[in-house]
Amino acid sequence: MNKFIRVISALGIAVAATLVAAPAHAETFTWSSRPLTNLDPAGTLITGSITNFPTKSGLYIFQCVKAKVAGERPASDTCFDLAWVTANGGQGSTSSKGPISFTLKAQYSTATKSIDCSVEECGVFFRYDRSAQTDTSEDLFKPITFLASTAPVVTKTSDTVTVTFNGAVLIRNVPNNLGYRAKTVISATAASGLPVTLASATDDCSFANGSLTALKGSGTCRLTATTAGNATYDAANVGFPFILVPGNQKLSLTTFGIKKNATRTLPAATDFGTPIAYKSNSKQCKVEANILTVGKGKGCVLTATAAGKDQMWLPLNTAVRVNIK
Repeated sequence: MNKFIRVISALGIAVAATLVAAPAHAETFTWSSRPLTNLDPAGTLITGSITNFPTKSGLYIFQCVKAKVAGERPASDTCFDLAWVTANGGQGSTSSKGPISFTLKAQYSTATKSIDCSVEECGVFFRYDRSAQTDTSEDLFKPITFLASTAPVVTKTSDTVTVTFNGAVLIRNVPNNLGYRAKTVISATAASGLPVTLASATDDCSFANGSLTALKGSGTCRLTATTAGNATYDAANVGFPFILVPGNQKLSLTTFGIKKNATRTLPAATDFGTPIAYKSNSKQCKVEANILTVGKGKGCVLTATAAGKDQMWLPLNTAVRVNIK
């Protein structure tokens, strides 16, 4: 599994810089996997499972340096993001009901530090996710050890990928709303300068020509951003969840001018293809189906309505202003 560094200040979900002392507690969940000892320093894939998963919140799993003071959380700038686990998965997380996999390395980099677990005392650290970030009752640190390396391990810099959605920077694991068929502009850059590949990881959205499009008005989808890595930078693989919401229908004509005693054909359907019904507020304007006939006067206002479609798009109810010349 490709990894990424959680940017603590941007997400607002990691351990505070001033470490919080944890009260006495006993975590309620159990982690089961192969022993976390005598691991290959170049990288060991760990596949495990969690029983008695907490009901209050999901769990973040990190590789961290053990805190210097007993009862404190590891310093955030020593932690490398391994996995985010929730009860049922979704929105870019791993389900607690299935296998949970991550790779442990003797040497890794965070946003500000290079860590060597052959020198530092490291471990796998479990804690509640952002929805209960100050609750330390499920904090668990499991020590890990590595075999002595016979060759130097090449430490690469972790790549940082920045993705924008209509100009706003996306935050990993924090969902954004995406309306059915809404126009979007997606852009991405990597700190390494490597090309970033963007793709939709789910069938309910499509990505093409720099735009992410929702194909439904309910459910979730996920945008992935990856880099290939090189001799200096690790490959990056990050995901951004979206909550799909009903789209907003639009009318192509909302204000126009027309000569007195003239007729005009109005749009018969919205941009989603739903038939439009028109109603006039004035005798100066008469509408039959989508044909407008005006008499004399300064103008009128038409009401345009169109039905919605469940879990796809919302009803339309908008005003059309007609200026009679």
